[in-house]
Amino acid sequence: MMSPIEAILNQIDSARINSLLIEAVNHYSPSYAEGPVIAVFVEALERAGVPYRKQRVPASPGDGQRANLLIEIGPMPPELMLVGHVDTIPFWGDDEDDHASMLEGDVLWGLGTADMKSGCVAMVEAVSAAVQAGVTFERGLCLALVVGEEDYGDGSEALLEHMTAPLTIIGEPTGLIPCTEHYAYLESRLMSTGTRAHAALPDIGANAIHAMLSWILQILEQATELPFADQIAFNPREITGGGSLFVIAERCEALLDMHLGPAVDHKLVIELIETARLKALESHQACTLDHEELYFAPGYSVSSENPRLAPVIRAFESLEMGWNPVAFRSHSDGNLFYQKGVIPIVCGPGQLEVAHTRHEHVHLSEVERAARLYASIIYETCVAKA
Repeated sequence: MMSPIEAILNQIDSARINSLLIEAVNHYSPSYAEGPVIAVFVEALERAGVPYRKQRVPASPGDGQRANLLIEIGPMPPELMLVGHVDTIPFWGDDEDDHASMLEGDVLWGLGTADMKSGCVAMVEAVSAAVQAGVTFERGLCLALVVGEEDYGDGSEALLEHMTAPLTIIGEPTGLIPCTEHYAYLESRLMSTGTRAHAALPDIGANAIHAMLSWILQILEQATELPFADQIAFNPREITGGGSLFVIAERCEALLDMHLGPAVDHKLVIELIETARLKALESHQACTLDHEELYFAPGYSVSSENPRLAPVIRAFESLEMGWNPVAFRSHSDGNLFYQKGVIPIVCGPGQLEVAHTRHEHVHLSEVERAARLYASIIYETCVAKA
């Protein structure tokens, strides 16, 4: 007679995983247009006999019927929550049909393969396997497939207003390495104003674009002097301004993304932006420079000694996977969960290095390993006798 964990793992079906992932990737689902891929997951849950419900995400732009997909099993409120986002960044090519997947051996290429439809599929497979194994849930489980993560996380915000769980696994791409630390995310707008003049007479004008470039270069140069400089990633995401033919640019605006290690004080970064502003003004005295903070999500660090992590560590050990936690360097919904008192662990198939690129891909064998890992975490947290 098989043990409960053997019964669960015996239900993991690699063909079912591969088929669902390919179908999910082939359904384009940028933020605010996730309906088609939600329908794909609904059909998969119905085929597996897994109960689900939709949670409306209110006040959403785009489709007025946007919703998270929730699977709740066992006593509620849940002890464990698995979270995956079904949306992707927008496709960057001229032909949106080019986002479709391409399979080469064990590797599936396409938008969303790593970030993070593979994590969603692995979680669905793990829950389906547990349900089909017929095991008894001693403690509750919730699988939440959420919308809107690639924007500002309105799906997870709606979820967290409804429920939390002491332990949450978020399936962002980490190569199945557990991340118990998480970078902060800071977003700022930089604004420069100059004086309009004919392009042939720059001496009587003040070029707002020149001033902006000087300011950004000062930020990047001075950042190397900050404490924990190796844990700070500055990304000038967008610069706009000027535009009229033969005219000195009167205005310029830039958006600056910053990912900050958990040990970095974000106030020091704000002070750096201000110091760089004053330095740039020394050579652009006829311009004005201003900045504003648009968004901040604090980072966090969870000790491996935290007792809530014990079932996760046991799951890793049972599969002979090393427990060597690192920091997740990007922004994710994990920041929102931590602020609600939840212990969020980021761990999923795929690599962050290929997410949001033209070369995004995932190994199907790793997605199956992820399903087995999530199934083991479900067993240790929700099924095993206390």
